[in-house]
Amino acid sequence: MKCFYSLSMVTGLSLLGLVTGTTVNAATCTDQVQEYTVAPGDTLSVITQKVFGGDADWHLIYEYPGNHAVIGRDPNVLTVGEVLKIPPCPGSVTALPSVEWESSAPVKNVTAENLPTTQPFDALQPSTIYIVTGDDKPPYVDSDWPQGGLVTLIVRAAFEAAGLGDKIRIHHVSDWKAQLEELLPDNRYQLSFGWSMPDMNFWKDCSRLRELYQIYCKFEKSDPIVTVSLGFFHEVGRSDLKDKTFEDMASMRLCRPEGWSTFEMLEHGIELNNLVRAERVEDCFDKLLAGEVDYVIMNRFTGVATAHAMGIRDNVRMASFTVPERIYLLTYKDNPMHTMTYVEKFNEGLKKIIDNGTYSQITSHYNNEFQNRVR
Repeated sequence: MKCFYSLSMVTGLSLLGLVTGTTVNAATCTDQVQEYTVAPGDTLSVITQKVFGGDADWHLIYEYPGNHAVIGRDPNVLTVGEVLKIPPCPGSVTALPSVEWESSAPVKNVTAENLPTTQPFDALQPSTIYIVTGDDKPPYVDSDWPQGGLVTLIVRAAFEAAGLGDKIRIHHVSDWKAQLEELLPDNRYQLSFGWSMPDMNFWKDCSRLRELYQIYCKFEKSDPIVTVSLGFFHEVGRSDLKDKTFEDMASMRLCRPEGWSTFEMLEHGIELNNLVRAERVEDCFDKLLAGEVDYVIMNRFTGVATAHAMGIRDNVRMASFTVPERIYLLTYKDNPMHTMTYVEKFNEGLKKIIDNGTYSQITSHYNNEFQNRVR
C-alpha cells in the first residue's frame, strides 16, 4: 500500500538563505543552520522547546549531521558546553535549491530493455557515471516526490558541488535485490544509493552477520547521506511504558517486518530477546494495538506515514529514545575501474553542501513536505 500522494515537480526554485555558524542566543530558530551550546539542565526535548517552540520535532536536531555524536544514546543526558547544529525552523524553507545539470535528473521506470550497456572492466574511468536507486522508499527515493526524493536530490547536489554534475545519470529501478546481485557487479551501474549498511567496526567479520546481510560486505560505502531516527512506536495510554528507557528494550516485545534489518539495534546495544516478525509494517501496528507487542521499530517516516494511512495516527506515539539509521551510496569493491574515486568525490561534495547550507535547505524542505502529506 502506498502511503503518499503525488506532488507536481517543483520548478524554477532558487537557493534560500545559506549557512552560517550563527550561535543561538535566544529561544528562536531561523531559515538557516545555527549553533547551540548545551547549557546546564538541557535535554534534547528542552533544547527543542527553546528553539522550535515545542518538543515534537526533536528528531530534526538529532538527525542533523554531526549531532548524534554529541547527543549519544540518551538524549536526556547531554554534556554541558557541547555544540549542536540547529536546523532551520519547521516550515521556514519553502523552495528547493536548484540543480544546474538537467542531465542528472532521475529517470524513472527503467526496465531491462533500457538499462545501460555493461561497461568493459579494462576501460579507464567512464565519461558517464551511471547510478541506480529504487523507486519505493519515500521520501528518500521516489519518483512521485520532488526531484526524485530527498536522497536523490542530495546525491545530485553533492556531485554537482564536486564538479561531476554533468557526468552522472540516475535511474530508478524498482528491483533493489538486482541492484546488488547483478547491476553493480556487472558494471551496468557504477554506484547505487538508498542503502542502510552494517557497521563493520562493530561486526568485525562478515560471518557474524545474518546470511541475508553478508552481501553488503562486497561493497564500499560513502559517508552517510542522511541519518533518520528509528522510532520506537508505542500505543498511546500504555501507562506501564511511561518510564521505559533505552535499556529496558531488551525485555520488551519488539516488532519489525520480515526482511527488515536489525543490525542497527544490535550495534547500539539492544538485545532482541523478544523480537516479533510480521509480514508487513501494517501488521506490526495491528499487533501493537492488539496488545501483542510493546513497540514497533520503524524509521520515523515509514512509521508515521503508515499510521496516517491506517487512520491510527492519534493512537500511536514515538518514544523519546531512538537509534540512528543511516543511508549510504555504494560501489562494488571488485570493480577495477576505480569507482571508489567517485565515492570519495561524492564525500567531498557532500561536505561542501553541508558546510554551505544547501544540505539543510534540502532536508528541511522534504521534512516540511512530509509533514504536509501526513496531516
